[in-house]
Amino acid sequence: MQRRKGFAWKASQSQDHLIDRVSPVSLVDHRECVEIGQTVEQVYERFRHHPHEYAAVVDDGVYAGLISRGHLGFLLGTRFGFTLHSRHSIQQHLLPDCPPADATVPLLDLLEKALSRTGEAFYHDVPLVDAMGRFIGIIPVPALVRAQSALIAEQIQLAESWRDELLTKNQDLFRSLHQLRQSQGRYETLFQHSPLAVALLHMDGSIEAHNSKLQNLLGGSWEGEDDLPNLADLMPPKHRESFLELLSLHESGVALARNHADEFLLHLPALGERLFKFHTSLVRETGQICTILHDITEQRAIERKMAINDKAELFESLVGGIAHELNNKLAPVLGFSELLQMKLEGLGDHPGLQSYCNAISMSAQESVRIIRQLLQLSRPATMDLCRTNLGAILDEASSIMRFRLRTADAELLLTVPEEPVWILADTGQIKQVVINLMINGVDAMEQAVRKVLHVRVESQNGYASLSVSDTGHGISSDKLNRIFDPFFTTKPVDRGTGLGLSVCLGIIRQHHGEISVKSAPGEGTVFRVLLPLARVEDQERPDRISAPAQRSERDSNMASLQGFPRMNVLVVDDEEYITSLVQELLRSRLGWRVERVHDGRQAIQRLENARFDLVITDLRMPGVDGFAILGWIRDFQPALLPRVLVITGDSGGASLDQQLIDLGVPAIRKPFTPDELIAQCRTTLAAS
Repeated sequence: MQRRKGFAWKASQSQDHLIDRVSPVSLVDHRECVEIGQTVEQVYERFRHHPHEYAAVVDDGVYAGLISRGHLGFLLGTRFGFTLHSRHSIQQHLLPDCPPADATVPLLDLLEKALSRTGEAFYHDVPLVDAMGRFIGIIPVPALVRAQSALIAEQIQLAESWRDELLTKNQDLFRSLHQLRQSQGRYETLFQHSPLAVALLHMDGSIEAHNSKLQNLLGGSWEGEDDLPNLADLMPPKHRESFLELLSLHESGVALARNHADEFLLHLPALGERLFKFHTSLVRETGQICTILHDITEQRAIERKMAINDKAELFESLVGGIAHELNNKLAPVLGFSELLQMKLEGLGDHPGLQSYCNAISMSAQESVRIIRQLLQLSRPATMDLCRTNLGAILDEASSIMRFRLRTADAELLLTVPEEPVWILADTGQIKQVVINLMINGVDAMEQAVRKVLHVRVESQNGYASLSVSDTGHGISSDKLNRIFDPFFTTKPVDRGTGLGLSVCLGIIRQHHGEISVKSAPGEGTVFRVLLPLARVEDQERPDRISAPAQRSERDSNMASLQGFPRMNVLVVDDEEYITSLVQELLRSRLGWRVERVHDGRQAIQRLENARFDLVITDLRMPGVDGFAILGWIRDFQPALLPRVLVITGDSGGASLDQQLIDLGVPAIRKPFTPDELIAQCRTTLAAS
């Protein structure tokens, strides 16, 4: 009896020593924290420079709450999310139910506290503080899993070493088995109820044990151990090679970074291709690899989409502003050169001077064409929308590409449903997108052994889907986020300018669609375009954007009217050369009286104090802009609104055109010729 008591004491002491050896502080993975006074935008920028999912919020070192990269990404990634939340204090967006753990508590108490959390809080990492509440660090849930796994493994090994002696000591055996069952219960609770997918792997990648989360994540329906898959067999060749190399490093005992993580693709029969982050660690006592899987497919897609949208919006803003300024500067160059040429014709034969004027005019017109080409990258031309079959567009594009495919010795596979896939789109622009994507696919397969270009059209959840896949060389991850950047290309200098995909992005965005890409080196590339399906009423509904074109015949007839009396005209533009050009044109060609002002506030003052037959105004002006002038006229002098003409250097777009159509105000783009301005003035007056 005395001997059994001594044995029980020895087992208890060994277990205490084992638990004490793994302290909560030793499980701290990182100490990332931000001050409580920082904004959401500042904190999200901080996340972009470290790889961790969670960070603590501290107030002068004292723990105040927990935040996560995913939560902030969701806030800023939603529509208007950046505008609504970026300037908020981070204190307003702390994760709920995230109390810290005391660094002095035993490991088992820490595990029980982590498991007792409910709801979303169950998935959060555990912040650790000292007795004074000062932040120490953050313990990831995977670290708790590994600690618990190691604890159980050592307990099992210790129990086995006592097995022979315990066979003769029933009472001690009962106590040891009871302790073992408690430990196994804790292990099973953490293992099966873990928010993360956990698996124990053999060195060849086969699964020995797993929790239900893993089975759900992989979309499997395994009934027995014989049905368990080998993760390596689910990977494409290059990923499989890297994965097996990682397992061999664990087996050889090479020291890897703590919380080591790699990303691998898995081809899942039920879910298709998914990207996972693998956290792996070796359980030395059992020779198994403890692996935690996290599906990051949507996360990576959202990150790429946000990066593309940010770049596209910045580029559109820059190009639009530059185009506006250049158009303002070119308008007087083009206008005065034609005025000078007309005056020279009236003075007699001056061929030399006339050739100078012609050179100035031609250079200005060429500059205008260059600006319009540049605008096509970010803001495609006004669309002529119609209800069209996406499959028919694909057929036309395939006919155009037939010779290119034949010379490249490439095979084209078309998958088009029998039923039409109707979209409301500019047929020419969508055809340009399809041809551009097909050309890129053919070029990417130049060195490929098997050259197959597969183009598929289908309807999915209210969208028309167009995918273009090739068997080419693929695109590396460091270039994947840049392919939509203007002037960026993976082709040789003599083969591409880097503008094609930028134009495609602009066209698809203007059609309220999305374009995405998925690729890996050596595995080909897939571009996918989503466009909203046309509604039934779109078949009969006239397109509002093309309304100016519908009025073109009427306008051309009205422009021929002659015999307008002497008119009083108010010209509003912040560019003095523009107002002087318009004044000279209308005064010299029509004999009209023209008054010039250079800001919106002066224009409204003159409208209050004088009567005008025609108002010509710019839109983008500092302070009170052209839309404010139009609003004032609509509210206080509505009879004058039909006699308003807009001149603008803005590149325009569907939104701007629609605003002007709603107001019933015609517009002429800068730079304009004298004949264009005079014809539009006469048209506006005749229409009123």
